[in-house]
Amino acid sequence: MIRTPFDRFGKQMVRDAVEGRCSVESDAEVPASTRRVDLWLVPLEAGTSSPDHLGLLGRITGGSVTLEFFHNTPSGEDLHVCLIKHGEFRHFLSRRKTLPPIPIQWVISSGRPDAGIVGLAFRPMLGWPPGIYESPPLHCTRLVVVNELPVVRDTLLVRLLGAGSVLKQAVAELRALPAEAPERTLALPVLLRLRLAVPTNPAQQTGDDQEFLMSTREIVDNWRREAIQEGLEQGERKLLLRMLRRRFGAEVSGEIERRVAAAPAEQIELWAERVLSASTLAELLAD
Repeated sequence: MIRTPFDRFGKQMVRDAVEGRCSVESDAEVPASTRRVDLWLVPLEAGTSSPDHLGLLGRITGGSVTLEFFHNTPSGEDLHVCLIKHGEFRHFLSRRKTLPPIPIQWVISSGRPDAGIVGLAFRPMLGWPPGIYESPPLHCTRLVVVNELPVVRDTLLVRLLGAGSVLKQAVAELRALPAEAPERTLALPVLLRLRLAVPTNPAQQTGDDQEFLMSTREIVDNWRREAIQEGLEQGERKLLLRMLRRRFGAEVSGEIERRVAAAPAEQIELWAERVLSASTLAELLAD
């Protein structure tokens, strides 16, 4: 199962990146055990190219693949379990009446898992940038060490799956892109949802949580202001409703939706700011 909110961010961003281009299954079951695959992607049309703005992420998701996300660098045993799970999954797929494209596994690791690289005989992958490794052929697994990737725009979306200074640098690069950049359009809503998953009580936050909140505060605030300043009030209302439904579920009734639809832009902005701190829906929507 997905391990941290940061891994959920990776899972959601990749889902959004390939939407309309691949069929996507979350938590795909491996019947031989209780293990599950983080993401299983199958292109809807074979041979179609990925959008240019996806860069390295588009290259990784260009064929049938599974992905495993590790915001915390996996141990050698963690990586070994991924190989075992992938072997079981491939075997399960091979027994289907209609054989699907058999996937390659990609493990996305924020840091370098030295024990796993050495113990499982991973080696740098020819024709790919630094930080990309491949297993011996029969393991059908590739490894991305995010903190070893070159700092170029082509790797930006994958570096957003990193940790610590790598994530901070990637967020700064995202912030520096033009407002209409497709990378911003893709990643910013998912970053905002990740902020909502971070505990509001500082005592419950990890060091990673606090660093993430600090590094993304400006970009999220700027994005919200830009949306209002450019007259995209309807987009802001839709975004607010999505955030409210994520936090409060069935409490967001038709009456609440009508109230959001009728509120002035200044009220929408105030409510949006409260989404990250209010403990109840009533507190958030107080005038």
